[in-house]
Amino acid sequence: MVLAPSMERHGEDQGADSKRLDLLRDYVRSSLRIARLVLDEVLDARFSHDEPEKYRNLASKAGGELAMLLRIAKRALPGEKDAREIFALAQDLAPHARASHVYRYLLLRPSRASMYALAHFCLTELGVPDDKMDSVARLALRSSVSAANERVPYRMLDAAWTRHIVFGESELNHPAIPLSPLGAGVDLLEASTEDAYAFTHALPYATDFGRFPMPEEIDRRYLLSIAEAIAVKALDEDDLDLLAEVLMAPPILRLPWTPTLSFAWNVLEHVWNEFGFVPGPGLPPPLANESRAQTVRRVLGTTYHTCFAAGLCCATIIACKSAPPDETQGDQHGDATAPDGKGAMWKIKWNESSRQVQDSLIFLRLGFSLRRAVEATNFLVVRELLVEAAQFQLLEHPLFIQALELLERVSV
Repeated sequence: MVLAPSMERHGEDQGADSKRLDLLRDYVRSSLRIARLVLDEVLDARFSHDEPEKYRNLASKAGGELAMLLRIAKRALPGEKDAREIFALAQDLAPHARASHVYRYLLLRPSRASMYALAHFCLTELGVPDDKMDSVARLALRSSVSAANERVPYRMLDAAWTRHIVFGESELNHPAIPLSPLGAGVDLLEASTEDAYAFTHALPYATDFGRFPMPEEIDRRYLLSIAEAIAVKALDEDDLDLLAEVLMAPPILRLPWTPTLSFAWNVLEHVWNEFGFVPGPGLPPPLANESRAQTVRRVLGTTYHTCFAAGLCCATIIACKSAPPDETQGDQHGDATAPDGKGAMWKIKWNESSRQVQDSLIFLRLGFSLRRAVEATNFLVVRELLVEAAQFQLLEHPLFIQALELLERVSV
């Protein structure tokens, strides 16, 4: 039987999609291997007496992030072998998630219950329950002071996300959404890392990592444009943690990948394949006469978060069935002048890319140049970049809207 061309292409696409999904699942498994190392080499009880308060804080933070990763990984890895590994990790995480200091906080500080009960509720979903902890946590979340904790809007969405695991989907429809970056936008020209994180955290919290659609009144394409600008920032600063988080935007928003976000994914993937994990921020200096165990704990305790963020990103992409497109393989090797960006990791991928890919990255080039011009307060160059952005019909992009507003303020 001879397939019609369209059917033939469809079959090829399905094969490519299946291969990409298998690769993404391997990346999630890579993050789970880091999780095992964190449990065995960082959170092991034998270290709890060295610096008790530091250990408890790390156990709470890493434990909550690991529980989130396991919950989303279960959606992405439905096979029996993966399910057994996720369950084993959940069982080993449970003593940390339900430690005595966590129980004490739930009893005495119900206004912080959503933070301290997060890991417990994720573990319960994963089939590792604790009835006593569950009863106390639910009572704390229903306390008259459960909301008596001053939070910025995206942190309100964080608390609502925890509550939705317990009380249902309606918790996600939160009045803080229009006050968060999802409604108010992001001040992009000199956005801080905290500004960017407020955006990248609000997206998954408001939608349960893409399981539910964004509210209809929210402009999803506008949010995707913000994600592009944040990806430029992450690439410019070699911030793979931020990059992994912002790359959840296309699947969560249920929109196609843009050339800039596709390239950013290729950068992340290239680094992951080169190192076997996703490097985190700079490491703290070693201790004098540092032992091997201390070295392992120092490195893992710093880099684990980026690996977990990358795993969450891949699991979200799989669960939302929105894999990034395969890298375009043009006939001509790229020889375009590299954009005026800082960082090193994107440059490696740029030099490996085809000319077709390089020519498609207009926003990346303009975004880097705008960052340099703003840093130098060179408003003449800002104006020139706006003229060029107009030629590519980019003046409605929030980054260039804000650049135009900057010139209006300067002209006063």
